[in-house]
Amino acid sequence: MSQYSVNLMWQLNHKYTFTAFAMIEPDYFVQLAYQPSDRMAVIMKETNFNYSNYYGLQASAQFHIGSWINGNVMTTALYRHDKSDSFFDLPIDRTCISGIFSGVAVVKLSQRHNIRFTLNPFFQSKAVQGVYDIDPLFLLDATLRYTTSNGKWSLVAKGTNILNAHIDTRSCIGNQDYAMRVWKPYTNYSLTAIYRIGNFKEKAKKEVDTSRMGH
Repeated sequence: MSQYSVNLMWQLNHKYTFTAFAMIEPDYFVQLAYQPSDRMAVIMKETNFNYSNYYGLQASAQFHIGSWINGNVMTTALYRHDKSDSFFDLPIDRTCISGIFSGVAVVKLSQRHNIRFTLNPFFQSKAVQGVYDIDPLFLLDATLRYTTSNGKWSLVAKGTNILNAHIDTRSCIGNQDYAMRVWKPYTNYSLTAIYRIGNFKEKAKKEVDTSRMGH
């Protein structure tokens, strides 16, 4: 397979970024499941498509709410077209428009005690891949961090995929009736204590001259 991509980006006020992109993949290959009609079986086959192409628009922005909340959000509209004339007796010619939303929000719960709460949401609407329909997906990670005033000690409580989200796929084209559920990653919780040894001081660095860039 080959892959060709192009991106056009525009940044506004160093806070807002807008991107148009395209990814062209002739002879794209992937492993797909196929159920033959003459026997009860599932064949997993690496197969080449004619092509798998993506076209999309993306917008991102940084935000601040007072001195307590800051972060960024990103939203993407994605158009995908998969075409294959040689996947068993099931020629593939499918298109789908999907939406993706992600972001990071950092909340200062206490300015005095340096306690911060970070939330990382991710959402993707319905998508396709070859013969598969992929159900909407919502992931959520969260982190609570406390750091002492001298910076020596940190205590970090973290939850990954705290809603136990999973990827549901199904193939119902022609005589196919195949479903697969994938957990990635599993729900995970951790508590970490960090102690910094020594008095590290960052070396002084010469400032970069950015006057030519309009800053």
